[in-house]
Amino acid sequence: MPTPSSLSEVNHLIDAKHYQEASAALESLLLEHPAASGAFDLMRQLVERTGRYSQAVDWLSLFLEQNPQSSGAFRLLGFVMCKLGQFQAGIECFEKSLAIHPMDAHCICDRASALAELGRNAEALLGYEQALALAPDFAEAHGYRGNALLALGRQDAAIASFDQAIALDPRLASAFVNRGNAFMQQDRYSAALADYDQAITLQARNAMAHANRAVALKHLHRHQESQESSVTAISLSPGYFEAQFTLALSQLLSGDFEHGFQSYQVRWKTAAFAPVRRQFTQPQWLGEASIAGKRLLVHNEQGLGDSIQFCRFVAGAAQSGAEVIYEVQAPLLDLMQSLSGVHTLVRQGDSLPDFDYYCPVMSLPLALGTRLASLPAPIAYLHASPAKRSQWQQRLGTASGPRIGLAWSGNPKHQGDRHRSIALASLLQALPAGPQYVSLQKEVRDSDTAALLQRPDLLHFSDAMADFSDTAALCSAMDLVIAVDTSVAHLAGALGIGTWLLLPHLPDWRWLLERTDTPWYPQMRLWRQKSAGDWDAVLQDLHAALRAHPW
Repeated sequence: MPTPSSLSEVNHLIDAKHYQEASAALESLLLEHPAASGAFDLMRQLVERTGRYSQAVDWLSLFLEQNPQSSGAFRLLGFVMCKLGQFQAGIECFEKSLAIHPMDAHCICDRASALAELGRNAEALLGYEQALALAPDFAEAHGYRGNALLALGRQDAAIASFDQAIALDPRLASAFVNRGNAFMQQDRYSAALADYDQAITLQARNAMAHANRAVALKHLHRHQESQESSVTAISLSPGYFEAQFTLALSQLLSGDFEHGFQSYQVRWKTAAFAPVRRQFTQPQWLGEASIAGKRLLVHNEQGLGDSIQFCRFVAGAAQSGAEVIYEVQAPLLDLMQSLSGVHTLVRQGDSLPDFDYYCPVMSLPLALGTRLASLPAPIAYLHASPAKRSQWQQRLGTASGPRIGLAWSGNPKHQGDRHRSIALASLLQALPAGPQYVSLQKEVRDSDTAALLQRPDLLHFSDAMADFSDTAALCSAMDLVIAVDTSVAHLAGALGIGTWLLLPHLPDWRWLLERTDTPWYPQMRLWRQKSAGDWDAVLQDLHAALRAHPW
């Protein structure tokens, strides 16, 4: 057995915050006395204070060889494995702990949290409810249960669970943060802000609360305060890339392209962009090096609309002396044949030719030193194929009135789609008789099918639209395009077609604030919601403007 002095020495070193020496002393103690019961508590303290999880695995393995019935050691090992990102291994450790002590509500809760990390939220919810059956006053478990419910889309039930957690422990900052997140999903931004503020009152250095507060403030159009909250979150957690990304979007939204495009580079460090980040051995070009005489690969990175909007910068790269290889998504390949500045066009997924540098297409503005005042905005920088224009004119036949193209919804998987898309029935009610209306949608949602079938006068050609070269030709036959914030709006703008763009109260950053025009597309007019979710006022104004339009 270890002497009391050896245990006391480790404890003294921990208290003195001499963690390196404490770790070495503990390891020596365990090697000599792996069954030392007093060592377990010292391990737990060192893990909590130092985060030396890899070392802790070794310590706990030594301890468990001699103490195979220590449920606490298995639970701690499960915690450590989860901290190392090995959640399935953590679950197995928690289950071993529960085999020894099956009524441990905290261990049941830990196992459920590991399941949640693996996206197994329905199983996690059952675990939290099992823990609460054993310990109804377990405030943290009510909070975790709320998180699982929120992940399952049960927002009202999640809020009720957070309410219970807060009632049991009014100082539980995490419950306020997570209830704020639930309110955000319901577009209850003021309520969310109040919860984030309360969390900060309880934990002034809670970086997540400050970061989420920034998002709520942005939705409330309190943009300066939003940026200040992001800055605070970053100061508290310099590696908090999502907070940095929120700040970048706020800078761009306010028109600060100088700082915004520089900050926007942090996107590649966020979890959302990790799956689309490209890895090349060649260096990335962000404007520092001369590319005269070099072969520059410009590649797509996000949606089709982003590629259409940002391909305009290819010409600037070519003017810098580069031979530009432009890789685009397959649906845009034919359309991009009309883009100036491209030496070689490549379909995404095909083999790439040799190149010297690369640049993601949405990093070109940074590389070219773009400012709001210097934004390249030709009236038209893409063009429909004359042959396809002729084909579509024949398909459309003789116009019965001014032709207006309609695009009312985007990709339903887009994070902000519920804010930007409009039900077709609502849009059609706002359109006066007289013009000939043409659908520019290739995909029509099930929820819009009935409205489409009830309006045979709305021309719809989805089966004939093979790719964006067809959409471009169809758009070119329109006198006006009315669209929500989708790739079709960018296409119409890039073609130089008069476009009326319908925007939610908090628009994407590229549409800036307040203004009814946009520096991106000279022929475009913006129609903005005056309050969150209020399309009725926008559609009423649209109706009046269409009736008054001098066709």
